[in-house]
Amino acid sequence: MVKHQPLQVYERQLCLSCLTGIYGCRWKRYQRSHDDSSKWECSWFFLLCCSFLLLLVWSYFWLEARNDYNEFNWLLYNRSAVWKDGTVPILATTLTGFTYTAFLMILALCHIALGQQLNLYWIHKIVVLAILLTTITGVVSIDDFWQDEWDIVIISLQFTGPFLHIGALAVVTALGWVIAGQVVRLERSRLQVVMLVIYVSVLVVLYLVPLFISSPCIMDRSKLGPRPAVIGRRGAPMLAPEHTIMSFSKALQQKVTALEADVTISLDGVPFLMRDRTLRRTTNVDKLFPSRQDHDASFFNWTEIRSLNAGLWFLRDDPYWTVQYMSEKDRNRTANQTVCSLAELLRLAARTNRSVIFSLRRPPPQHPRHQLWVSDALKVIQRSSIQPEQLLYEANNF
Repeated sequence: MVKHQPLQVYERQLCLSCLTGIYGCRWKRYQRSHDDSSKWECSWFFLLCCSFLLLLVWSYFWLEARNDYNEFNWLLYNRSAVWKDGTVPILATTLTGFTYTAFLMILALCHIALGQQLNLYWIHKIVVLAILLTTITGVVSIDDFWQDEWDIVIISLQFTGPFLHIGALAVVTALGWVIAGQVVRLERSRLQVVMLVIYVSVLVVLYLVPLFISSPCIMDRSKLGPRPAVIGRRGAPMLAPEHTIMSFSKALQQKVTALEADVTISLDGVPFLMRDRTLRRTTNVDKLFPSRQDHDASFFNWTEIRSLNAGLWFLRDDPYWTVQYMSEKDRNRTANQTVCSLAELLRLAARTNRSVIFSLRRPPPQHPRHQLWVSDALKVIQRSSIQPEQLLYEANNF
């Protein structure tokens, strides 16, 4: 009996097969190569890095803007006249895109560390390019109509800067092994020098960055400035329905200096708090007065306005994603909130010795109080016990 010995025995490299298969659809051993990556594939790796870094900045932007999601939804509402949470699809696509590019980045770095040739699969190339173009479009759009939010992101770096710096140092240090291996494998000395210079430059910059960081997190407590004065705009709309007594009470619990509100005049001359032109978003007017739900809020009398519920919408829409943190007592209280009048707000402010700032909106020309709107508000102010120096209001003619 003749025994045949195999000329060569191959080990099963399942991890390497998965690595090259997922990244470049190279599942077979003969498809893999240790040759240098082509300039075309290096260009795609560069695009992948750009997509990842841009998505990293984009994700950080939305993470730090989370307290202003409602403001973003207001911008969309003013443009489309339809109230919806526009942040949900943005966050979902951002998370998906970031996870996808981060996974490809890890696979690419593993290719480089193992000396495998980069060969990104064509489907990945299409998706990466689509992600890059979509993210660029998003950044340009945000810069166009929500430019002020970039200031908030920059301010947030005072808090997150030290932690981001530590994370960046850890990542760059870990990449040192990959860079070192790549430099050793390079045959051209010029490229070796360029790669080393770039890496060392980045490392030196990271080590010098702490000299320029000014953060309250690492400052001496005695050098910190006083707590800034905080104004409760529409109360505390993250914790309770805006422009309700509950919202202003929650704001007072946060030790605000002043309370801010938007005031509208009712059909019978009662000033009440309402930001929107209509009652549709923040009340159940569609249930009690369905045929008038799109009418201007000032064309309802105070009895009708007072009969509306101004809290159920908050529990239903959860505009700030905070309902889950509310106690059962607060939820029941929220469900029974009504539209607040200017007189109620002034009484609360006078009792707690807080200032009031409000913007008074003039009713439409066909409104019976069109010429008397300021006097209606002044009568309420004069009947209240609030001090004149604690009150500031602005009359808007539009």
